[in-house]
Amino acid sequence: MEVRKMTREKTFRLVVDALLMAIVLLQNIVPILGYVPLGPFSMTLIGLTVIVAGTALDVRDGALIGGFWGLITFVRAFTWPSSPVAPLIFTNPLISIVPRLLMGMVAGLVYRWARQRWSMRGAMRLAAAAGAVINSGLVLGLVYLFYQTPAVATAFGAHGSQTLGYVLLISVATNAVPELILDVLVAPLLAEPLRRRWDRMTVSK
Repeated sequence: MEVRKMTREKTFRLVVDALLMAIVLLQNIVPILGYVPLGPFSMTLIGLTVIVAGTALDVRDGALIGGFWGLITFVRAFTWPSSPVAPLIFTNPLISIVPRLLMGMVAGLVYRWARQRWSMRGAMRLAAAAGAVINSGLVLGLVYLFYQTPAVATAFGAHGSQTLGYVLLISVATNAVPELILDVLVAPLLAEPLRRRWDRMTVSK
């Protein structure tokens, strides 16, 4: 009975991970499903899928889906950029892969911690916020750290005396904050049914 239970849990986990990876791939192939163009920027919806992985299952699943998204971001920067700045910054794996991977990990870790203190929905909202902040903060922070060049500033939409720091602050307002709000509101609605199913499967009998 225990072996059957473990097999069922493993199968469920593999199926959900494969499904989420397929969704991430689809979101990259069909732009409007994954990226909403906003001038030189693009607001991403793919973070929702990563957060769902970390909160509906566990930390390693969030890291897996986030890392998969990061790998696609890295490859797309060379072949099919999602925005004008992508070829300039996302060819660096520290910016394209690491923040996405950590987004899923942090979402899973924060959910695990918060679930011991709050309701499932509340814990998922906090985890979604933490994941969104980690991703946006690391991407924009690393861009500012490594790419203080006129070419990158121009690609981000800087004009005249505007600096890279200035346009990155605009990106926080136009991209990072809306993404955070979207993740906090929508991710728990998607993750909660999967998490309840997972909890029922893994509870000790």
